[in-house]
Amino acid sequence: MPSRHLYLSSNKPWKSTFTTVEGQVIYKAESGRTITISRILQSLNHGNTLMDSFEHLAEIEYHTFRKSRIRYGGRDQTVNEFFRKQGWGFFGRNRVFTGPNGREYLWKLGSSACKLFLNDSSKAPVAYFHRKKRGILRESRPASLEIFAEGEHMVDLIVVTFVYMEKYRKENEQSTQAGAGAGGG
Repeated sequence: MPSRHLYLSSNKPWKSTFTTVEGQVIYKAESGRTITISRILQSLNHGNTLMDSFEHLAEIEYHTFRKSRIRYGGRDQTVNEFFRKQGWGFFGRNRVFTGPNGREYLWKLGSSACKLFLNDSSKAPVAYFHRKKRGILRESRPASLEIFAEGEHMVDLIVVTFVYMEKYRKENEQSTQAGAGAGGG
């Protein structure tokens, strides 16, 4: 199944650049109180060449104790409006959203990363996050977001929802680990 990878500068997608195999930065996510996601502008003068100028794509206002918000595509929604909860993943509830083609997509929360599938009987893979691997026993590799053919029409939306889901998964992972070490006795 053909796919392409966007390589991340870190295992924290909310604080990363996303580059092609050639090293061209396509997206960048910057995190403060709000996660801002930008996309590279295509040059109007040079056809398909890309400039290192970026345009605003989305904002994620991430909160631990109140509803987070996603601002994307001219809409400002709480995550409960943007996503529907479905089933359970390793670190919380999986999330479903509707793509621009009207089809539903399911982010599954794995123990070490998120994976996106079509939310239908085919369960076709749409995108997988591969965490950075250090090369002790095998070859090292950078963190990457692998996007399959089923997701090529909505890469912007995949990146935005992925940044939110991986931040959510990581927060739940940390709170689970903190809870496991607390109490006892």
